[in-house]
Amino acid sequence: MRKMTIALALVSVIGLLKVLAEGKPGTFGYVCPAVLVLVQALGIPMAARRAAAQMRGPWTVRITDTDYHLQTTVNQATVRLDAYRDARFHRGFWYLTSPTGTSFFPAAVFTADEQTQLAQLFAHSLPPRKRARYRPYS
Repeated sequence: MRKMTIALALVSVIGLLKVLAEGKPGTFGYVCPAVLVLVQALGIPMAARRAAAQMRGPWTVRITDTDYHLQTTVNQATVRLDAYRDARFHRGFWYLTSPTGTSFFPAAVFTADEQTQLAQLFAHSLPPRKRARYRPYS
């Protein structure tokens, strides 16, 4: 979806430049923006609905001091915690960020005490967040 959206946006920009240069839109000037709008209006909600249906199934999450194992109806994975750089809790999910992407799992599978222990584990096992340097006169 993302690649198609980017490609259609680029072609739409090319069509707009053609209109500005020549004064007539041509086929690309009408078709590409219309297809872009249709992709955004229909494709993205359909993909989100499909992903939500896959996430409704049961989740099994096991976390140790060195890794976590996640199993859903769609997939399973075992990942070492040292592959991640940051862990954040937002809107009922834990998001683990690595240099190559983000993984997430629902916090509802843990009790309140387990969530507190999990936050402490992430605070101690993941590297500290880097802060941007403040250089007012540089």
